[in-house]
Amino acid sequence: MERLEAIIRANRDRLRPILMTTIALVAGMFAADHLKWARSGTNRSIGVLVVGGQSLCLLLTLLAVPVFYSLFDDLGRSRVWGLNRSELYQNVWARTP
Repeated sequence: MERLEAIIRANRDRLRPILMTTIALVAGMFAADHLKWARSGTNRSIGVLVVGGQSLCLLLTLLAVPVFYSLFDDLGRSRVWGLNRSELYQNVWARTP
């Protein structure tokens, strides 16, 4: 399986549980954010903080993690990062007396 296909499949598999958790939490915090009878200063600020944090985690989990995985995989396979493991082992064994 190619890397891009694996990333797309993993995102598709993780989308439903992450989205369900986020929607449930945002719906639960809706009362603290928008309803007039629940609008005390503390409730509103905590509600905004939780909704914003959960939404940011949703975006980071579904967008940033696969991108960083792909970048680190490219970096690990590049010559800029260093020798391949097989070359490294050959150089280490060649130096031992």
